[in-house]
Amino acid sequence: MLKKRIIASIFIRDGIAVQSVGFKKYLPIGRPEISASAFNSWGADEILLVDISASLENRLISIDIVTRVAAECSVPLTVGGGIKSIKEIELLMDAGADKVLLNTANLDINSCLEIGRKIYGRQCMVAGLDYIKHKNNFYVYDHRSGNKTNTLLIDAVKHYIRNGAGELFVNDVLRDGKEIGYDLDAIKLVTSASIVPVIWCGGAGKPQHFLNAFKATKVNALSAGNIFHFAEHSINIIKSFVSKEVSIRQDTQFNYNAIPLDNNGRVLKQGENLLDQLLYKKLKVEVI
Repeated sequence: MLKKRIIASIFIRDGIAVQSVGFKKYLPIGRPEISASAFNSWGADEILLVDISASLENRLISIDIVTRVAAECSVPLTVGGGIKSIKEIELLMDAGADKVLLNTANLDINSCLEIGRKIYGRQCMVAGLDYIKHKNNFYVYDHRSGNKTNTLLIDAVKHYIRNGAGELFVNDVLRDGKEIGYDLDAIKLVTSASIVPVIWCGGAGKPQHFLNAFKATKVNALSAGNIFHFAEHSINIIKSFVSKEVSIRQDTQFNYNAIPLDNNGRVLKQGENLLDQLLYKKLKVEVI
């Protein structure tokens, strides 16, 4: 059985990494390669880099940014933002991308998924779906217009899989940046209909949210961005928290497995004699 994954998302706008809330409010973070270096060191299984303003400006994500971010990654890198042709996919792959993310609300993918699958392999083609819940139904959301479409999320899932998607990246618009947890009902709906791995993003605020989603659904990977920025070792802490009940990758040199954590990922107070236990003991020199 494949282990679950934690994926760190870097969303960029106007060339800088940002924290996003509801696809409407953005807090600037800084250079995306700095975030990538931190996430790479803190234990992310993969990194997702998406230019959220590229499609609005009818352009491709900056090749220079992709090159700089790829130089900081020793884990798989998925890149998206304004992709419209196989030639652009080739440019991104040459710049260091391991996978590409294609996301169009009207399902018009210009055969990129199908042709890309034949050239690079299905595992390199990731279909992105932004969605919004409306009257107990889940609809694809168009980030360019800022409105929901009439396309049901489940129909889009089936459409992208038929057209060559090797993985799905689903982003919850209403929970984006809210830190209230993942939408378990939506995850169950999509994973039950998908024959390819599903990555879910939107709503994470603490380690318990990751554990809840992994235990209650068949989601293959969970992604987050906002909660990882400015929080050193945050990915490691989440992995240690989740690993107590779910099989998850842990490849970093240090982990928090032996350290008690609360549901928010904060280290609990240790015993008063902890430092004494950690002190080195001086041994007498052995005389031979």
